[in-house]
Amino acid sequence: MTGDDRYARQRLIPGWDQDRLAAATVVIAGVGALGNEVAKNLALAGVGHLLLCDPDTVAPSNLSRCVLFSAASGDPVGRGKVQVATEVLHRLAPQTRVTGRTRDLTTGIGLGELADADVVVGCLDSVRARLDLLSRCALVEALLVDGGTGSWGGEVRIRRTTVEGCYACTLTTRERGRSDVPWSCADATGDHAAAAMVATTALIAAQLSLAVLGEVVGRPADSGIIVFDGGTGQTRRVEVTRDPGCLHHRPLGTREPVVAGSRSTVAELAAELPPGAEPQAWTEFIVPGAPGERPRTTSRILDAAGDTRLCDLGIAPAEVLPVRTTEGDYRWMRLSS
Repeated sequence: MTGDDRYARQRLIPGWDQDRLAAATVVIAGVGALGNEVAKNLALAGVGHLLLCDPDTVAPSNLSRCVLFSAASGDPVGRGKVQVATEVLHRLAPQTRVTGRTRDLTTGIGLGELADADVVVGCLDSVRARLDLLSRCALVEALLVDGGTGSWGGEVRIRRTTVEGCYACTLTTRERGRSDVPWSCADATGDHAAAAMVATTALIAAQLSLAVLGEVVGRPADSGIIVFDGGTGQTRRVEVTRDPGCLHHRPLGTREPVVAGSRSTVAELAAELPPGAEPQAWTEFIVPGAPGERPRTTSRILDAAGDTRLCDLGIAPAEVLPVRTTEGDYRWMRLSS
């Protein structure tokens, strides 16, 4: 250990393994207040690769809770959250590789990337978004550490495998099916305003970061939900029983690799598939209509022009595509990275 070792103090922690951190990849879904703080903590700790995903832009109300949106390098308001966070993290922790995706979760991070990550961290601000992330992690059995904040506290939720109960198991069927939107602090009003402050963000982000670091260095925390009350200093563990009616426990079958990647064309993907196979996207995209007809939406990849790149259809790197065969069953094809 030398005097210029930036991790000298961490290496003194019993059981610490800086090399394992340097080799780790962590996905962070959501780069608002909570994601800001978690990304900062993990980058300073020396995690080797952070993959950040968030489609939103910086709003003025973010500035009181987001350390990475400092105005020191210019006004960040109106710029993409991922872009600003990535630039600052490069300066703050140059040893950490940061990959940014200014997209929503489904089109920004492929299922293969979730599967390959050491940990996936959810820092999202709506029930719908949390359930979407939970569902995609379940498809590939990705370890999910999810968090949320309230006025004076928050929750940390850890789900390792689909055998365990999950956040969705704590909701009613109606709550699971409810469609909501991530109201931003910039334009939220009335019942949609999100009460939040930097202290609760820092509290929950610290717990999320500890869970991630412990997982990587070999000190995993127990699965389940922990509720933190910052006002009283109390914590309580919520035991989650798996709900047989919860749909977030269905991993995919065997995933078959293909040479095509997200930057390959539709024709290049089709050339690798069995005759008559129908590859599907996880989200719909727009294709031109026939002469005199309006454009239409579809999830059938072969409906797009053969020279269209898969990424232009909203298909993420290392995505796992459902491919319907002529026999009527499905195969799972993983795109290359």
